[in-house]
Amino acid sequence: MKTILGSNHMFLYPDSITCAEAHTETLAKLSENEHVSALDCWLWRGERAAAERDILKSSGKIINYNVGDRFGEAPSNPASPDKAEREYAYSTIMREIEYALSLDSKKIVIGSGRDFPSDRDAAKERFFEFIMKLGERIPRDVMLTLEPTDRDIDKYFLFGPLCETVEFVKSVRKAGFANFGLLLDMCHVPLMHETLESAVEKSRDVLEHIHLGNCVIKDKSSALYGDKHPAWNYPGSEYSSEDGVRFIKMLKKIGYTEKENNTISFEMRPMGSLTSEESLIEFVKVFDKGME
Repeated sequence: MKTILGSNHMFLYPDSITCAEAHTETLAKLSENEHVSALDCWLWRGERAAAERDILKSSGKIINYNVGDRFGEAPSNPASPDKAEREYAYSTIMREIEYALSLDSKKIVIGSGRDFPSDRDAAKERFFEFIMKLGERIPRDVMLTLEPTDRDIDKYFLFGPLCETVEFVKSVRKAGFANFGLLLDMCHVPLMHETLESAVEKSRDVLEHIHLGNCVIKDKSSALYGDKHPAWNYPGSEYSSEDGVRFIKMLKKIGYTEKENNTISFEMRPMGSLTSEESLIEFVKVFDKGME
């Protein structure tokens, strides 16, 4: 098995999303966890970033850096028709990419930002230009992965449907940005109105990273409705642990788990009454069963 197994930090420790002190403390805790070899994470901005960088660089873990909107900051909209918004997005996202490169991260995750339904074709062109501009700053041994999610349930992002996302990734590669790929998030699959089978089949040629997760769609009153990443088996959610096993077996069947440096990370909140650490142990059991 060549797959590098990892865990997302901020959902395993949800307090870290909004509390700087909790972010640093739990990042240190996860960096010492023996059950994973990779961390999907990000640095808290400002002076705290240096301390967190030291924690991660001394951990020996592989870093999959997650670029995204940060607590207390305006969201980034790289496909916006407003030039000032695009410039803000570029500045903010490049700050995060520079953080990633300072950690020697070889895999960086990015989203498309919000959708512009009345201007979608033009928005895709603007996002294409934005990605190509980022590509000028990213070393060729670093993979930038686009993470699609929903257009009509929670995030309302430009990407979006898998067919369109795969087509977009291929167009970027064809234009010369070869180290650009797709992250398939199990949580997002139902949100994009896909099945696990259809998602794997559509994205298999451009897959560069995987998130294992879950979501709630049917119960709009749920506190975790939408793109909130509950654990497998959460009441009213889409996926059980057995679905996790099934998805991992699909990835194994298409050869994803045998490719050098391919990564799979858990991106879920703690499971029921279990602690974050206990939950991670249970997640790993599911992964191991899927790899049998």
